[in-house]
Amino acid sequence: MRILLVCLGLLWGGVVGSATGWTQVLSHSEVEESLDMRLRAILEEAGNGLYVTVISSPSDLKLPNGVVSWKMGDGVEQWEPGQHTLPVTVFVGGVTAARLQVSVTLKQRVQTPVLRRDFKRGEVVGQEDVQLADVELASPLSGRVRAIQDVVGKAVTRDVRVGQPLLDRWLEGPVVVERGTRMRVTLIRGALRIETSGVAMQRGRVGEFISIRNPESQSLYDAQVTAPGEAQVRSW
Repeated sequence: MRILLVCLGLLWGGVVGSATGWTQVLSHSEVEESLDMRLRAILEEAGNGLYVTVISSPSDLKLPNGVVSWKMGDGVEQWEPGQHTLPVTVFVGGVTAARLQVSVTLKQRVQTPVLRRDFKRGEVVGQEDVQLADVELASPLSGRVRAIQDVVGKAVTRDVRVGQPLLDRWLEGPVVVERGTRMRVTLIRGALRIETSGVAMQRGRVGEFISIRNPESQSLYDAQVTAPGEAQVRSW
């Protein structure tokens, strides 16, 4: 009986030892560190200002013994700032051993036009009023203005604080025509061009359509403002 117990003990020890010899455990912090290094390298190479602030693996990882390698989902360099789920395939010795869904939070450093002082609604931005500044985005900023030339000469449609990243919808062309302005109007039909005059019945910006009165007939028609004091009609 004693011999049988000894044999069973040796057999069990061999099984446990064999299982232990064929298993490695990576803690969730080790997983996070490995993925963090790879993801940072990808984002730095992309050069779009994205960087990792938080990466979180759901649990420890139990794998067969062998050389571990990782493959992350495609397109991470096109991500925007914010929280994402990163699909990861884990290989051991070139063979798929596990698949993970890792939570990643990114921020983005960008250069963006900002105003040098506070602006009130309706003020027009001059060349000296705007500069490029480094800002940090924690989430996508839809409609963000990218270039200084897209700001200069525009009027702000709301109050804007100094240093605040600018959005397209906060800017519009300045008013170049006031109600009562004498207008030079070009009428175009195919190759035919006729110039006449009229009086603006409302304020307008370049590109906007305004109502113009013919001073002789007193009739009204719509024309597109093309410059201060000028408008154009393409169908009449």
